[in-house]
This record gives sequence, structure tokens and C-alpha cells, in this order.
Amino acid sequence: MPDISALKLDVVPEPTAPLGILPTIAAEKYPDTPFLSDTPWRTYDGPVRNFGEFARAIDDYADRLWAGGIRRGDVVAVVQRNHIEVEGVMCALGKIGALPALLSSAMETGELLECFARLENPYLLVDSFGLSRLVEHRHALRQLTRNVLCLEEAEENWVVPLQERIAHTADPRDEDEWFVITHSSGTTGAPKMAAHSTRSLFGMVAPMIMIFRDQYSPQDLNAKHLSFVHARTCAGTLASLETAMPALAIADPDPANVKRLMLEHRPTSIETHPNVYIQWESLAHDPDRPFRHVERFISTFDAMHPRTVRTLLGASEHPRAHYFQAYGQTESGPICLRIVTREESAAYSPRNVGHSGGGMEIRIVDENGVRQPANTPGFIETRSPGRMRGYVGGGPMPPEDAWWPMGDIGRLLDDGSLELLDRIVEHVDGVGSLLEKEDQLLEAMPELVELVLVKDEDDSSVFAVACPRPGTTPDPERFRAVAAEAGLPDLQVRFWEWEAMPVTGSYKVRRSVLRRKLAGRIQRTATARKEA
Repeated sequence: MPDISALKLDVVPEPTAPLGILPTIAAEKYPDTPFLSDTPWRTYDGPVRNFGEFARAIDDYADRLWAGGIRRGDVVAVVQRNHIEVEGVMCALGKIGALPALLSSAMETGELLECFARLENPYLLVDSFGLSRLVEHRHALRQLTRNVLCLEEAEENWVVPLQERIAHTADPRDEDEWFVITHSSGTTGAPKMAAHSTRSLFGMVAPMIMIFRDQYSPQDLNAKHLSFVHARTCAGTLASLETAMPALAIADPDPANVKRLMLEHRPTSIETHPNVYIQWESLAHDPDRPFRHVERFISTFDAMHPRTVRTLLGASEHPRAHYFQAYGQTESGPICLRIVTREESAAYSPRNVGHSGGGMEIRIVDENGVRQPANTPGFIETRSPGRMRGYVGGGPMPPEDAWWPMGDIGRLLDDGSLELLDRIVEHVDGVGSLLEKEDQLLEAMPELVELVLVKDEDDSSVFAVACPRPGTTPDPERFRAVAAEAGLPDLQVRFWEWEAMPVTGSYKVRRSVLRRKLAGRIQRTATARKEA
């Protein structure tokens, strides 16, 4: 396994400018650099195909926001469809010095309302999709928000359409001020809202920027299907602008659409969420070979299942095809980086998340905060240049040189790489690593596209939720036999369609929601079997 330190990431560069005005600077330097999307922009009238047109869209948004009364220091909650437009709106708000809070439209409406309350009377900026999610809560919005602004025409007379334009005054926040508020995935509870500055976003992608500058060329194209409100995407936009990296934003992850894009644009790099890659496995077997030009498959949200990594790398005909993995979180930015080549994929274990680099540091401690020796499991703590600047409604942040708890259990191996074992909140004594068990079960059952192990309500046992591949019929007896071989002989399973799974905007399974929905039914099933 290549050590990421070989990429010489020790010196972290500085950002060129605050992200609010970086698009203007990038457009002046590289106006024709491709900045593409698979579906047209709906909240901006002109085409957006390159840096120059992206900067013009941002100026248009800024003029409309200015006409709507947005000024420096205003907090603006943004709820839109998942499209690269959100990043343009973020930059426009940042250019006039407002503070955007990007909220996933995939959140439950109750969670969105809770976020508005925690933002303490923000403006609410929506498109037609965001408005459709919230229109039934007009009276709550009146209490929780300062005003509701819409980037498209709206029939509701209590919504202000942003169609007029007044020339804005650029007054961007500096590199160390809060620039954007995003939120955690909310897989184990209500999402937390974390603030980043331009500098901390830059720290998130500094290693990628250095790799871009060292290994990429203007002929490369970086395709991404991500949650466009995620801190990772905000940082990715910054990286593209800093390095003049051609980009293709994918809003529609349907395999048929992705196949069309792969054949038409031939990107050399592609990044998406692990659970989306699983849905794209079918494309790896397509006779048209849509992934044949891809050199880099990238994922920064969760480790990918070994089967998926092997399948993707086998679908590429590029001689240097590899999987690039990062381990981190919204609050910390990436902490570990790992490269897996086609040759190494046969022995790939997603539990090893690689090495630190680019100003990142890792230690393992026990419950008393005592550093643990190599190969000893404990709690993962980190220091990194991509660490957030604070939580909305939270207390003062610890000093930058303080260690940050990741909320995970792991161990450092003799070679300095990190082995991720479990999430603290999902750990069950005596079961071992739930993440490793999930990998074993999914590896043994190719008829499944996803499987998650969830703690029961008593926190002492687990149950499984398995998603069969479309067109297959689940076999409970086979599942029980495979689970027994994996050391889980009494594991109860619920088969569920993937489309019905409760997921976050980044397609992570919301385990806490699954627990509430299914724990009672699983428990009743288990009791009935024991009494039979």
C-alpha cells in the first residue's frame, strides 16, 4: 500500500483569496476552464459552462440578493435542490459578506425548522424545490425566519421573489472569519451545524490541491456527484478554482445518466458517495465500458466495500487506475488519505484508512486521555488544518493545537496507518467491529447492494437491515448461514428496498432512524422465534 507521505504534502499552501471573490479572480485568469453540470441551472438565466460564466452567475445572484435586502453580516439559511447552483449562491452570499447556512433539502422538515431556530431568525433563501418542502409550514417560518426569499417565481404572496437587481457592493469576509455553515450527516442523531472559514476549507483540500498541481493536467476532468451543501463540496469548489481544474457536477445519479456523461465527457477522475458507487456497480459490467477512461475513483465520506472497489477498478482501462480514499468528518476535514491500486484491490480492507499528511496528526487514547501504543485500540483524536471554526450555538472552540475527538474507535498500526474499527455510539461490547462485520457479510452476499448493522434499543445486541439487488429474491436462510459464519449466529435481519432506506443528503444510512423504525419489529420477530 503506498504511503501517502510519498506525495510530499508537508507544506500546506495558503489560499489565494477569500472564497467570496475567488471565482472572480479565477475567471480573470482562466475564463475558459470548463465548469460543467449535467442538468441546466434553474435559478440563473444564462449558461454556466466555464469559470467566466460561473463568475457572471455569482454576480447576478449577488445583485438579486442585494436587491432583496441581504447585507454583510446577515445569516441566510439556504434550502435548494441538490445542484451546483447552491455553490454559486454560497459564493454570492460570501461576496457581499453574508453568512450562508447550507441545509440539505433531503432533511426532514422538522429538522430544517430546528436548524432555522438554532440560526436565530435568519433569512431563508429557497428555490421552487426548497419552497415545496416547507410551504406547509408557513406559520412556523413566520416565527423562525426574518423573511423568505425565492430565487424563482412563487405563487405564495408571503414569499419574496428575487427578480429585481441592484448593483451589489463586494465586502467579502476575510480568510479566517466564518464563511459558510454546513451540517453533519446526522446518521446517529440530529445534524449539528458547523462553521468553516476560507482557510479551514482550504485546509480540507490542501492535499488535493497539491496533488492537482503535481499530477493533473488541463486535459483532466474531475466529475463529482456529491451533496452540494456539504463542506466537502464547498472545499472542492475552492480547489477547482485555485487550480483551474476542469469540473463536471452531476446532479442526477441515475446510472443511465451517469453512463451518458461518462461516454460524452470522459472524465479522468470521479467522486461520489460510497452508497452511490454501489448503485453504479452495474455500469462496470456495461459492454460500452463507461468507466474505461477513469484514472481516479475518489471517496471522502465513508470507506467503500472491497467488492465495490474491485469492481470499479476492473471497469477502468487506465494503466494507473486507483481508488483514492480520505477519512475525516465535517468538523475535522480529512485526516487520513489512502491510495489503492488495481493490483492491491484484491487484498483491500476498508478498515485501514491510510496515513496522515499535509499538517494532519493522529493519536489513539484511552478513556482517560492517555496515548496508546501501536496496535492498541482506543479513541481516535486528531489535529488538522481543515478543522471547523465552531458550532452554531456552541461554546468557544478549543485552541488550534488541541486534539479533536473523532467519535470513532481505532488503532495505529506499526507502519503508521490508521485502522478504523467502529463508531463509539454504535459499538457493542463482545461483538467486535460492526464495520468489519458489515464488510464480511456484504462480501459474502453479492446479491445485496447494502447492509447495515444497527444496535438494538437495549444497546447490547445488533440487528441487520439488508437491501437486495433489484431483480433478486432475498433468502433468509442463506443470510442466517452467512451471518453465523461471520460470528453472528443469532443475527436478525429485515430486508428492505434501498429506495426506502432513510438516508442523509450524502446517502449515508441514518442508523438512528432505522433503530426507531425497526427495533420493535425485529425484537418481536426474535421473541416469536425463540418461543416457537
